[in-house]
Amino acid sequence: MPSFLIGALLLPLVIFFAWTASRSANPAGTAVAVRRNDPPSASGRAVSYSTAGQPGVQIVLKYGRAEGEIGMVLGHGQPPVGPESFAVGKDGGILVADVVNQRVVVYSSNGTYVRSISLPGLALGDVTTDRQGRVYVYDQVRRALHQYDTVGTLRSTLNLNPTDIDTRGYFHVTGDAVYFADAAARDVLVATVQDGLLLAADKSVERTTDGIHGESGRIYSLSVDRGQALGLQVRDPAAGSAARKLEVSLPGIVSARYVGEDQAQRFYIQTEKLAGTNIMLEVLAFSPAGEPLAATRLPENDYAIWTAKLVDVRGDGTIVQFLPQQDQAKLNLFAN
Repeated sequence: MPSFLIGALLLPLVIFFAWTASRSANPAGTAVAVRRNDPPSASGRAVSYSTAGQPGVQIVLKYGRAEGEIGMVLGHGQPPVGPESFAVGKDGGILVADVVNQRVVVYSSNGTYVRSISLPGLALGDVTTDRQGRVYVYDQVRRALHQYDTVGTLRSTLNLNPTDIDTRGYFHVTGDAVYFADAAARDVLVATVQDGLLLAADKSVERTTDGIHGESGRIYSLSVDRGQALGLQVRDPAAGSAARKLEVSLPGIVSARYVGEDQAQRFYIQTEKLAGTNIMLEVLAFSPAGEPLAATRLPENDYAIWTAKLVDVRGDGTIVQFLPQQDQAKLNLFAN
């Protein structure tokens, strides 16, 4: 049998086993940082609700192999294999990591299909974009980052040290730095962008940060007093001021994760709470000064289908939820 045919037959198996390993390492697709001995903060305020459960816009994405569709494999007695990540571009467009069809599918801000970036041979584990619209793809089998321009032409590739991403969450580009958010909600610097191309991170400097970097340069550190409250610390290294601390009472909380900032530098935190036997997914919005603004309740995620990211936020504050389900996927847009 020709070698190229053997490779073509083996690649889906490789992708499947890599997907299974990543799923077992982080089955809920969320990062949890539980710190039971944090000193109490001055605030124990609750958050008011502005939206409850109904998206302003809902876009249905069909499963299949045609242009604009996303691949999904549902095997008897096996976990489903489907899209594992998505990202919101600076222009509001939405990129979906189509694992099965080995491509990144790009939609406009209103969900209209724009184009696909074909990635034959890649075990597509994650996708993100930067301020210039360049697209970054993570190959979870080869542990490599691939960078593409705005029309999908490969610009650079960087092999990563597997020890840097042993417990990876999602990855993101902030300024000229490429980070993986690990399972403890810390950023790990894995690469930089210089002259528009990927370069390995400087090994002589500390590359792990206690918290997640926002586009503004601020760093967000989260803690969860399980079942009771969310702890939040915001640091601005450029300002040199003391970190702001906040505690929000959230009965039933089990996890928290930084989502992103909007153009007004409001920031957003994803939380999961237990409500009886159900998991309630919410996104909390905060002012730049750290004051709670509102909470948006989102439809429950189908946790049988693992994704590296559940929600993202646009520059105008619109919350975007990518919701893969057994029969179809949905893009839910919540104005904030």
